[in-house]
Amino acid sequence: MLEGILGAIGFLTTLPSGRSYNLEQFQRRTYLSTVVGILIGLILLAVATLVFTLIPGYPGVVAVVVIVSIYIVTGFHHLDAISDFGDGIAAHGSREKKIKAMKDLALGTGGAAVVIFYILALFVVIQAIANMNSDGFWWLGLGTALLSAEVISKHSMLTAARFGKPLHQGMGSMISDHTGSKQFAISLFISAVVCTAAMGIAGLTALLTGIVMSVVVVVVSNRHFGGLNGDCLGTAHEMGRLVALTTIFMFYAGGLVAWMPW
Repeated sequence: MLEGILGAIGFLTTLPSGRSYNLEQFQRRTYLSTVVGILIGLILLAVATLVFTLIPGYPGVVAVVVIVSIYIVTGFHHLDAISDFGDGIAAHGSREKKIKAMKDLALGTGGAAVVIFYILALFVVIQAIANMNSDGFWWLGLGTALLSAEVISKHSMLTAARFGKPLHQGMGSMISDHTGSKQFAISLFISAVVCTAAMGIAGLTALLTGIVMSVVVVVVSNRHFGGLNGDCLGTAHEMGRLVALTTIFMFYAGGLVAWMPW
């Protein structure tokens, strides 16, 4: 189990995780992605809380620091996946041409546009939640939202892996081939417990919307490419985070859970 966790850390973060064969242990327990999501979320919670303490009243600065922290901890491979996915979707022609565009090392207009839109949307929603903190939102609001979103992003990736079919043998199939019903169920249970503890009904709803978004990624991938690869899973991962944060913001901004003590 410990070797599996270290393998998941090595696969999903830039943190040192030791021996390379730990990845094989992670493949046997892909639900450990969600466990690593808790670790990443706790790091981001600490970063957001620290920034709020040092420079209160600047939600834009908080959003920038949080986004930079996300990619310092997780690396840029999922962001690269979104750009490749965008290139593939934007390409015209047959599935073969779309897959070729997705695998092309050069960044196309579609990929650049998707990354820009994604980062802008992520900045806006994190800034909005941070601004709610400044206006009297509970003091750990952004931190617990980030914790929930990281867990949801990992489960969104596993949802796509569970219900999508691999295009070929590669990084995507390494996850898809080992994510069965048991792995998916354990990940869902862990995600539900963490999101409920952190955000109550808002967290559970965010988990649901993250799952729905990953299914959308599967449907779009099947339509354009005939299946999923690692870029498609990475896209489900990133979109799961964005949709989760947006859902949490909408809940609290709209007062839908105003009766909750936190």
